This record gives sequence, C-alpha cells and structure tokens, in this order.
Amino acid sequence: MTLQTIRNHLRQHNIAGWLLYDFRGQNPIAASVAGLESTGTRRWFLWIPAEGEPQWLVHAIEQATFSAVNPELAGPLHLYVGWQEIERKLQTLLPQDAASKVAMEYSPRGAIPYVSNVDAGTLEMVRAATDATVVSSADLVQLVQAVLTTQQMESHRRAAAHVLSAKDAAFALVAQAHAQHQEITEYAVQQFIVDQFRAADLTWDHDPIVAVNGNAALPHYAPTEQQYSPIRPGDLLLIDLWAKEKNNAGDCYADITWTAYCGAQPPPAASTVFNVVAQARDTAVTVINTAFESGKTIHGYQVDDAVSTVIKEAGYAEGILHRTGHSLGPNTHWNGVNIDNVETQDRRSLIPGVMFTIEPGIYLPHLDFDNSGRPKGLGIRTEVNCIVHESRLEVTTLPYQTELIPLGS
Repeated sequence: MTLQTIRNHLRQHNIAGWLLYDFRGQNPIAASVAGLESTGTRRWFLWIPAEGEPQWLVHAIEQATFSAVNPELAGPLHLYVGWQEIERKLQTLLPQDAASKVAMEYSPRGAIPYVSNVDAGTLEMVRAATDATVVSSADLVQLVQAVLTTQQMESHRRAAAHVLSAKDAAFALVAQAHAQHQEITEYAVQQFIVDQFRAADLTWDHDPIVAVNGNAALPHYAPTEQQYSPIRPGDLLLIDLWAKEKNNAGDCYADITWTAYCGAQPPPAASTVFNVVAQARDTAVTVINTAFESGKTIHGYQVDDAVSTVIKEAGYAEGILHRTGHSLGPNTHWNGVNIDNVETQDRRSLIPGVMFTIEPGIYLPHLDFDNSGRPKGLGIRTEVNCIVHESRLEVTTLPYQTELIPLGS
C-alpha cells in the first residue's frame, strides 16, 4: 500500500478523501491501513484527503498509541477530550461541499457486509459534520488490502501444490480401504489430510470438509471426532481442503474442492449434476477472460449471474445455496471482490492482483441418485482458485476436475 495509490484512486473517482474510523478494534481495516498494532480504548479517526497531508483525530490520553503509525500516513495529530470536540473537529477536517464524497467502511443497504465496519451512530455523526456524501470504501479496501504481491502469489501457488497432493492422497486412501474391504470414515480421512498438512509444515484455520451423500448437501458440514459417517462403496464423497505456508505473515491460502464416487461407474444422475456444476465453473472462467480480452470491466456479481444462469437453466435452481466464490488471500475469506450476487451483491470489479475462488455447487439432500429406493442425498461442488492479471485470468489449481473421480474398479 502507498499513499499515492490511495490518492490516485480518490482522484480518479472524484472522492474528497477516505475517513478511517475505529473504536476498540471494531474496524480492523482501519487499523491495518494505519499500520497500528493497537488502537487504544477511545475513538479515533484518520482523514486521508485526495489533496494535502493525512490528519489524525485522537483522544488526548492516547497520543502515545499513535506515535508509531504507517510513516506514509504521518500527519498532524488533532486531540479531543469530550464528545462535543469530536463533532466540532470533524467539521474542520471534512469538506463542507455538498458535491464532495467521503469514503468510509460502509456499504449501502449492507450490500458488501465484509467492509461494513462503521456503526450507524458514527455514520450519523459524520453526516452531521459534513455536507459531503458518505460513500463506500469497498473498492479502496480491495485496492489497498487484496492486491497481492508477487511473493504472496508464489506462496499461494506452493500451497496449491500441497493441497492438490493431499487431495490425491486422501482419495487414494479411500480407494485402498475399499479394495481391501476395510472400514473407513469421514473423520479418518479428515485427520489423514491434517497429517498431510503437518508433514508439509502448513497451517489452516479449521479442519477440512470430508462429506458423503446427504452430508455433502450441507455445504459447511465437517466431521468431528464425535460425529461422522462411514464412507461406503456406492457413496459420493466430497473433499474441501485449504491451507497455506506459515513462513511469512502475508502467505496466502489455497482452497479446493473435489468430488468422487466410491465405485467404478458413477450413477448417471450424479454424473449429470456434476457436469452442470463443471459447466458452471468453466462458464465463470470464460466470462471473465472474454471481458478481459475485450478490455471491459467485469464485476463479481456479473460472474455469479453467469454461473447461476447455467445451473438454473439445467433445472437445479433449488440446489443453489451459496455464492460462486469468495476472496482469497492471507485468510481463507479475504477483503477483495467476492463472486457473488446470491448472498450479497458484490459490485467491486475484478482488478489485477486480486485472488478468489470459483466454486459452484448443487445440493440436493433428498435425491435418490443411485435408484436404491432410499434417498441418500447429494452435494457436488468443484472449486478452483484464480488470480487476476492485467489482461488474463490465471487458474492456479489445475488440473480441472472434468468428471466424478471413480474410486473403485
């Protein structure tokens, strides 16, 4: 992040400045941009104007807390004691032109809640202190936090190689167990993957998803030591796993999902659903690349719409339970654009340097996919990771899954 990058964005979008605000850590974006490890116990503001130097408004007793900030954002420290002073001094910091715009961590109607960290009361106070219009800082946040460095991209690619390897080993473990007529469970496979991560010296925020049949129809189901299902011949098996290196604070996650069939020949009903999901995934990649090739800007919600259209036109609208993809970075859910017009309407554009997942799914808990007479349920998802470059999209987790993996002979 550079101050010049912020100013260029502000000028390009005719925004007077970015007003960062925090109270006791409720806005981690503000602390991160400001370069603060501690934000104290009182309210503080940082005004970054399109023109002129940054200005701070902090409580008089917490001057020491703000003595070590991002050097680029060093500027005059305005002090307050009482709440009346906050409002008066905000009036002197902020523009009083009704045609001006002030960016804050706010999202109209909660459209992008991932960046909506300013409470309603503070927003009211700011609006009372300026004639300017308060607009969302979502695009600024993406530009400052979600654009990855070359080193971060490389850390992600190495993590991707590890998770792909762990996925292959997990499916091989299940195939071997069934070939030898041994019992195996979701939890056992999950812990096997965890062991693979440990051996590769990776870190992860919680254990992988390993789910059969109807369990996979619950997108965030995960087995535990107390609750799990056996994996039997004839089952559909979904594995979703994510991890990253832990060498540097900025190392980035890889996050993939694959689905297999515990037998030699997947049932036609299951294969039909998988083919729709794979077509939806490939449509997302094609739509993005087509936009880049023609020099057009494309937004997260537009990609999600293209994916949802494929699934709906195939007759599986009721099987859509989540967005197409999420921002990916040092956390599994990061602060860049999401591929989403289902849970939220993400109108951020896909800009060079951001990374995200493409992971459409169809979830049918009551489907009798093998005509057994008793519905087993089904959840099929296929997930790849993507990095945006200047004129192309890089899929970093190749190869694509092109069919349900048969785990039997």
